[in-house]
Amino acid sequence: MVKCLAFCGALERHHTGEERGMFRVLAAKHPELRPVIDELRRDHEQIAEILRRVAAAPSRDELAGLAALMESHFTYEERKLVEALNRLR
Repeated sequence: MVKCLAFCGALERHHTGEERGMFRVLAAKHPELRPVIDELRRDHEQIAEILRRVAAAPSRDELAGLAALMESHFTYEERKLVEALNRLR
């Protein structure tokens, strides 16, 4: 359980960093990506809610839901943003 909570904390910090940094830069330099960023932000909100439930009362169902959402989120994020991120270098 300790590893799970550590991972959840790292995940939350990762998403907070994206919100404060990368998403703002991408939205400013690539306005066409704003709908994608909005969708990713909605995912972040859903993930944060699941993390709160996991912290309060972990269950296999919550963890399975979190894993499925995370996989979908990262796949979408990579597919939609990697080209723009590479151009920022």
